[in-house]
Parts: sequence; C-alpha cells; structure tokens
Amino acid sequence: MKQDEISAIGPRDLVSIGVFGALSLLIFFVVGGIAGLTIIGTVANIPIVCFFTSIAYLLLATKVKKPGTFLIMGTINVLPGLMAANILGVLGSIAGWTIAEVVATRIGYVNKKGIVAAYVTGCTLQSALYTLPIYLSATQYLSERQEILRLTDETMAQFIALFSAPVYVGMVVLTIATSLAGALISLRLMKKHFEKAGVI
Repeated sequence: MKQDEISAIGPRDLVSIGVFGALSLLIFFVVGGIAGLTIIGTVANIPIVCFFTSIAYLLLATKVKKPGTFLIMGTINVLPGLMAANILGVLGSIAGWTIAEVVATRIGYVNKKGIVAAYVTGCTLQSALYTLPIYLSATQYLSERQEILRLTDETMAQFIALFSAPVYVGMVVLTIATSLAGALISLRLMKKHFEKAGVI
C-alpha cells in the first residue's frame, strides 16, 4: 500500500469533508423536501436521495482517499434523522456507514470500484437500518411522533398502510439500484468534467 492510502485524515481533509458534507446535506434537504411532498416520495426518500448525493460522496472519496472519509461523511448525513426522534435508526445508519468504511478501506480508496461498492453498501444499510424501527412498529412509532412530523390522522393512516414487509424489502432493493446508478453516473461526470478541470 502507498503511504497516501494509509495516512490519517488531516485538517485540510476535514475541511474538504465539511464542504462536501454541506453539499450532500443541501442535496438531501432539497431533493428530500421535494420527494416528501407526496406519501410515496416520503416512503422512498432514502432511495431517491441516495441517487443524487452520490456525486458528493464520490468526489470527496476521490479527493481525500483516506480511511475514515465514508464514515465521517455518512455520519454527517444521517444526523438530520434525529429531527424525527429516530435515535435507533440513526445509530443503525452510522453502523451501516462503518461497514461501508471497512469496504472502502479494504478494497482501497484509490480503486473506483471500491468507492462505488462502499457507497452502495452505506446507502443500502442506511435505508435498511434507519427505517427498520419504523416498519417494526409503524403505528406506535408514528403515534409518538405525530406532532413532531406534523401528520394528520388521515396521513398517518396512509403511512401505516404502506409500512409493510414487502414495501420495506422493496425500498431496500430500490436503494441498491438508485445508489448504484447514481454512483456510476457520478463516475462518468467526474471523468468528463472534474478530472479535466483538475478538481480531483
């Protein structure tokens, strides 16, 4: 392994992570907010957002290329989940990005297949583990958070009807597809625009 592959994250790297983390959060709030205007968009929020945030993650991983990048970035991006008081979901998501970090570190940050695999792993586990508490106890979960989430009784009933095992599995599978598609498109954009411009 080359020295730059195993060196620790430094102050400059943290600045880069902060910048790309802010970009990813902006994408999350804008895209997630638009998707959240419908019931289906809300349920499919993570798969939809993961398609668009891929560019921020892959640009950062390609620029920094140091262990810890995916874990820090993933942690930054799941913290807004605390606004829904889903502490278990947030902790599960961080665990998922920890596994994604292991994937990136084992395969190598200099390997584009490795960073794509890590991104898809992190998104998929975030989708599975963040939403698991919701699907396991939809009625109780939503009832306890009805005021926080500003749900009417009618909207809550619609959500409860959708939170089933088949939908859960479908959303996890959809996340694999959208995060992979987003990552592959991002790689093309990076090669076409960012590498030529010397950004990465």
